[in-house]
Amino acid sequence: MKSPVPQQYVVDVGGDISQGFSCRKFREINVVLKAAMISNLGMEFKVSLHVLCDLLSEMIDHDLALIYLWDNDRQSLTPFVVRGFPGKLPDSCSQGNLFTEWSMTSGQTLLVAAGSQPEADETLESLGASSMISVPIYASNNVIGTIQIFNRNNHFLTRDDARLLSLLMRQSETLFNNVEGLEQLDTLPAKNPAPAEAGISQLQEQLQREIGRAYRRQTPLSLLMIEIDRWRDYGEKYGRLTEEKTFQEFASLLMNQVRQIDTVCRYGKDRFALILSETDRRGGLLFAERLREMIGQQLFAGVQGLRSVNLTISAGLVTYPFDGKGKRALIEAAERALRRGAGTGGDQVFQDTAGAQHNPAVEVPSKPVDFDQVTRTIQSISNMDRLLKIMVELAMETVLAGKGSLLLAENGANQFTIRVACGFGKHAELIRNTKISGVGSVTGWVAGLKKPVAAENIEKIGEVHHNLYRDYNNNSFLSIPILAGDEALGVLHISNKRDGGLFTKEHLEQLRPLANHLAFFLKEGLRFEERQRNFAWEALASLAVILDAKDPYCVRHSELVSHYATELARKLGMSETQVEKLALAAKLHDIGKIAIRGNLTHKPGELTHEEAAIMQRHPFLSWKILDGLTLSDDEVKNTVLQHHEKLDGSGYPYGLIGEQIPLPSRILSVADTFVAMTSKRPHRPAFTKKDALEEMGTLANRHYDPHILEKLKEIEN
Repeated sequence: MKSPVPQQYVVDVGGDISQGFSCRKFREINVVLKAAMISNLGMEFKVSLHVLCDLLSEMIDHDLALIYLWDNDRQSLTPFVVRGFPGKLPDSCSQGNLFTEWSMTSGQTLLVAAGSQPEADETLESLGASSMISVPIYASNNVIGTIQIFNRNNHFLTRDDARLLSLLMRQSETLFNNVEGLEQLDTLPAKNPAPAEAGISQLQEQLQREIGRAYRRQTPLSLLMIEIDRWRDYGEKYGRLTEEKTFQEFASLLMNQVRQIDTVCRYGKDRFALILSETDRRGGLLFAERLREMIGQQLFAGVQGLRSVNLTISAGLVTYPFDGKGKRALIEAAERALRRGAGTGGDQVFQDTAGAQHNPAVEVPSKPVDFDQVTRTIQSISNMDRLLKIMVELAMETVLAGKGSLLLAENGANQFTIRVACGFGKHAELIRNTKISGVGSVTGWVAGLKKPVAAENIEKIGEVHHNLYRDYNNNSFLSIPILAGDEALGVLHISNKRDGGLFTKEHLEQLRPLANHLAFFLKEGLRFEERQRNFAWEALASLAVILDAKDPYCVRHSELVSHYATELARKLGMSETQVEKLALAAKLHDIGKIAIRGNLTHKPGELTHEEAAIMQRHPFLSWKILDGLTLSDDEVKNTVLQHHEKLDGSGYPYGLIGEQIPLPSRILSVADTFVAMTSKRPHRPAFTKKDALEEMGTLANRHYDPHILEKLKEIEN
């Protein structure tokens, strides 16, 4: 039997970073921000895990590190990364350990020190450690493993360390979402087991994990307790065999109604419990009422198995964190709500709130949205993307929509960019910044129309291709052009009404004030972004000039590197857009050196091992400066970040191999090396161009792309 998680080990990692914590851990938080890049670098998964551990070593001093992940082939936990162990990992830890079990069961971050609990002490002693931190690893909302660090001797890890490691894993979640073959880990039976085979203990454990996840993500969840009305009478009348078959049928009906991220469990002889992830009270009520109506319309087996019996359900709904913050409190609240429903004759949904019954026949008017208050609130938000996302989420909540997106018009082109995508699950980040043509799309049609559209059935709109509405639940949607005068700045799309109904012109009227406010913010915000972007370019250009002036041996270095890089790119047939991006990356590739003390950048003689390690950080520093100055083009930033990678994996910062290094970075590497070799340095004279080409040729296929070297020879000849 699994031992319960001692609560004194649970660390409250919270959702936000306090100002005090940010000030104390400014350097470490900058390291955390690098983690989001790892999944974009195209490295093998295990290489990415080691890069993640390198970042961890920059943040937190520790002696040992373990990453356990679920292996589908072996059907067990497997140590994917083992660091710091002088010999073989102890057999007791070959498939996880006590802390793995605790962390994955609770879904929470744990900090454990020796001398606090016998069972924990025994595990620490087997690893020769005095303290440890364990953080669950999530992929697509499921716990798939843990990352653990240990310290030996009396150097104890701290709660700040635990928060940092939790932040690092939150930043790295995309890495694990993108890995094929790492499916949901179940420490219990299947996530949505046949409810008749599940039990109260499974519900409690799954609910504990979901609460931990909701707390970590700062999202609600709802627990729906369902009881089949007059179930005992049904069993006595039609027999035990019919009763069991009907119960299984109920299970199948429920399973077909929930999403993949939800959980269904049997909870007693005549009850089910449903955990509705990322569902607020309003969404939970809509789901419960739809479920109640659907069950009431079914006919179940009666005499001789003929479908002739109507059954109804009673339901009790509670929502985290409003009705309870722990699993026990939520379950007790749901049971109270259920007793109220069953005690009044059944076929109703009740909440455990101030006592008011939810009557679906009475439409409770929602409080009108105060958009002026919204304006005052979001004017304090400086992050444009966050502001726009809030506006889209508000629009969705106003009309109870399941999906929403905002597409912005590109200047001088008949195309749009997806700036915000809500309700698209794990695909949301993938489709953000995707370009959409204005021709033959809903977006282009509505923008050209310059009028809002409330479509009850998109199939009847001849201008729209059928492929564009395949993801709509019932083909009903709202689309509103965001206008500044006669100019369409973008289009707001709202679809998939949560209750399965249709959007109407009344819903459109509800959103009209929000669209006006959105137009104002877009008009002002895009101007601000343009000013900010112009300032960023000016600042970067100034920094590049300062950097060249800082080192007398690097005068015009960036300018020359940019010249060779663009010539090579054109020789290799790259588009002008790609050439322009590469020219920009070349001009800024060494910008991070401005943060390195000057005596290292032009030191005569060889650098020591420690000095070389400092210098090798400059690609990361360059990336951070570009990112901090709102340079939004990831290709430019990643070209700068990876221009010191080598084909044989001996480069830095990630040790990428061959085609893992993007072509722009391989071009920049050749151009940078050639210009550096043909320039005078403190510790050597300049190479002639012929000698430089010959020397680089000896490293073809090891450090440099031979095809690019051939193009460089053509340029020089």
